[in-house]
Order: sequence, then C-alpha cells, then structure tokens
Amino acid sequence: MEGSDFGPKGKRHYNQLLACSCSFDSQRFVTAGDDFHIRVYDLNENACVRVLSSSFTSERMDGHVMRICAVKYHPRGAYQEDYSHIFISGSWDDTVQVWDDRFVHSLWVYGGPHISGSDALDIEPTSNTILTSSWRHDSTILQASTNIWKFSDKIIPRMRYSVEVGNTRFTTEYDVTEMNEAMNERPIEEVPQSSFEVRSKGYVARWIGAHYIAFGGSEANTLRIMTRNKPKPVAAITELPNGVFSLAYLTTPTEDSKNSIQLAIASGSSVYLARI
Repeated sequence: MEGSDFGPKGKRHYNQLLACSCSFDSQRFVTAGDDFHIRVYDLNENACVRVLSSSFTSERMDGHVMRICAVKYHPRGAYQEDYSHIFISGSWDDTVQVWDDRFVHSLWVYGGPHISGSDALDIEPTSNTILTSSWRHDSTILQASTNIWKFSDKIIPRMRYSVEVGNTRFTTEYDVTEMNEAMNERPIEEVPQSSFEVRSKGYVARWIGAHYIAFGGSEANTLRIMTRNKPKPVAAITELPNGVFSLAYLTTPTEDSKNSIQLAIASGSSVYLARI
C-alpha cells in the first residue's frame, strides 16, 4: 500500500466512513471505513482521541487489513464496567475483531465471517454471543449465512492485565498460539444457506431479544425472522424491490400483554415499515 493516496501504515489521506457506534455510557463513539483504521472520539472533548489499527505485520492478526463495514459496542457496557470500552468490528478481510477503545490493537479475532453490511454484526448480552451475517460471492454459498459465536472468556482478562504505555495508549501481550487458536475457533451455531428456498448474500444479522434472529441481504430481497436453533423462518417480508441493507426495530407491549415488534427496513433507496 504505497503511493500518493496513502500515508503511514497504509492509512489513506481520505476515508469513506461505513460504520459508527456509540458507547453505552454515552462518552465515546467509534467510526470505521475503507482505510482499515478505527477512530475513537470523545464526546466531551469533541475530538478524535485515538486511532486503532492492525500492526500490519505478518506475525500478528491484531486489526483489519481491508475495509471495515461494521462496528458495534458491547451492550453489557450499559451496566457492567468491564465491558464499557469493548466493541466488535467486521471487515472484508474475513475476520471479526474484538477491541477495547483504549487499546491501539485488537484483543481477539474470529476468522471466517465476510462482513459487508453495517448491520451484519450484533451482540446478545444475556448469552454473551456474537451474531454475524456473511456476504459470499461464491454462487454455491456452501458456508453458513449466519453464525453465532461465543464471546471468549479470555478477552476481559486480557484487557484487565494489560500494560499502559504512556498516558493515552495501551497495548496487550500478543500470544501467537492463543491467537491462532482464536482464528480457528468455530461458531457455536450455524444457519446454512440450504435452509432457505432462495439464497441471500447477507447484509443484516440482528438479535431481536434473546431468542429471535433477523437476517436479510441481496438477491433474495427478503427479511427473515428465525427462532434461534431453528433455521425455518417464523416470519418473512418478501418481494422487496431491492436487497435488505439495514434494519432497526422497536419492541412495544400491546393490549393483550404480548410484545409487538415494529421494523424499519432499508431496501434500496426506500425505508419500509412493518409490524410483526
């Protein structure tokens, strides 16, 4: 990565922002894009306070080396101090990385998911599991479209016992064997594409509570709601004119004491509203 478009360590002089997430204590937010770096902004200082990245060495996998399409702060940060600085990111480089926003390099890595959508990553706080949706160019799409990963028990101890460097930057001991094991770790649950009548290239994977999963993407142009452990959809929004690229939802109680889920679905240049 050399030339007039690039600065030190492959950092572009310009950057297309593709993802953003705010910490649950409302103190910071992070942005990411096509220059492979993550920037941490302090909301009180109104300034970028840290730039996170890979070491860009062949010996380490401690950051992304292709465009970053999704970032998500851990929801346990709303009530558990150990998680208040923790977030995850996903990239075209087929990895999901776990970060502490005070550290310049990632703490953990999962290998496999090809993340292309800003809503293709999510975390369920009760079970402490990560949900991913992959975009695969291979027309056979033999890989699972959605994966569920266990948030490693080793991540928080790595953060706790790390060493401060200077006043503003932190680093961790890099264990090559441990990181190789992390890269080879398999998801605890998978939903194969063969479960669907029409296959999708995934852009959306969202937890809806602890038991339901929303999955959407291009080609099938469908949003599916599935029960965890049961890949058959319990609800679907079909025949959309374009792919499903983003999803927001709100759960509200109804008169019969059941929860109604209101959905906002970004498809092409339109946003569709639905209730299930």
